[in-house]
Amino acid sequence: MIILYTMLSSSPNIRKISIMLNEAGLPYGVRKFERQSDGHLPEDFLAINPNGTVPAILDEDNGAVLFESGAILHYLAEKSGKHLPADLKTRGEAVKWLMFEAANMGATMGELYHYMLRAADEIAEVHLQRYKDKVAQFCAILEGQLQGREFLCGEYSIADMALYPWTAVLEDMADVSLNEYPNLKDWANRISRRPAVLASV
Repeated sequence: MIILYTMLSSSPNIRKISIMLNEAGLPYGVRKFERQSDGHLPEDFLAINPNGTVPAILDEDNGAVLFESGAILHYLAEKSGKHLPADLKTRGEAVKWLMFEAANMGATMGELYHYMLRAADEIAEVHLQRYKDKVAQFCAILEGQLQGREFLCGEYSIADMALYPWTAVLEDMADVSLNEYPNLKDWANRISRRPAVLASV
């Protein structure tokens, strides 16, 4: 069984893993925790992820411990044999878009969230706008990639699972409306109706 470590509130990064676990049909349990009263994280969680971020997983079948959502998605795809194309070229495409999410969309949305918490400060406002502009640029890139495609790499993969959860927070966090990106909006709507997505945490 896979143990998925999360904090009490969900996030796009946690949702990616929950979607993949549901899509792959892998049995899993969720272990939620919160910061201690002194602000520190529980020692048993830090033993799983010394960086102190979620999600993280423990595979009880073999003792594997992983953190970083892209690494977890890749591991679960390899373990289940699902949602990572067998064809080398298409597999490379899926990994490319998975890395795009990790290096660009996910990282930028994380920075945007950080500066939203400090928005009263003038410097924070400058950074906020910079990151909002970058998110809009990433959406335009995805819009182009989805032209004439049902999913990012043709077939549904971990790349779609990695990027999809950010669409739910684009408007609130980045002032980006999916109405400006019809291909991206259609893609998000298709994914949102999948049973595994509806069942995700």
